[in-house]
Amino acid sequence: MNNFFDKLKGPFGWSIGSLLILAIFLFLTISAVIAPLFMKTSERSTQNRIVVLLEQYEENNLTDIARFNGRSAFFKPIRIARPTPPPAPRKDVEELPPPAPPEPLGPPPAPASYTGPPLIAIIGEEAWFRSGGSSSPVIRLHIGEESNGLKLIRTHAPTLVTVEHRRGTYEIDLFDGQEPFFRQEPRPASTNTFLKEVEG
Repeated sequence: MNNFFDKLKGPFGWSIGSLLILAIFLFLTISAVIAPLFMKTSERSTQNRIVVLLEQYEENNLTDIARFNGRSAFFKPIRIARPTPPPAPRKDVEELPPPAPPEPLGPPPAPASYTGPPLIAIIGEEAWFRSGGSSSPVIRLHIGEESNGLKLIRTHAPTLVTVEHRRGTYEIDLFDGQEPFFRQEPRPASTNTFLKEVEG
């Protein structure tokens, strides 16, 4: 026994002591490395437990709400839809004959008075009319000729002609027989009050 303790006092004891210190150091190092892994697993387990508790809470909450709504004082009666009324009996619609097409309208009637170009001269069997066009300012027509919708039927010397214009026949006078300026009242005579008599 004394020999064993004597060996421990020598290099053998130092070797065993150093091995124990290394073993403790390795144990502490490995535990420091492995501890986060255990913490993660514990966090996961706590998170899983929290999720389970939340699900259980929601389920219990829905159960309580269903029980509260299921009471007779708060029960909403189910509305029963009214039956749809039967469709009204269909009346047979009498088919009416299609309306008759409108009758074609004839040409418009002739104007009551002459509306063509004005008469400016009569020379024998020829009449001259003032044209509004820029190419020829005068329309010359012989008896029986037609131009621009105007036809000369005959001339009555010295001032009348008969023409056809817009499906109407008109007698045109070269001169207007009315002289309204003769019917106007004469102007009052001017007075000579501004003149003064001067003694010679």
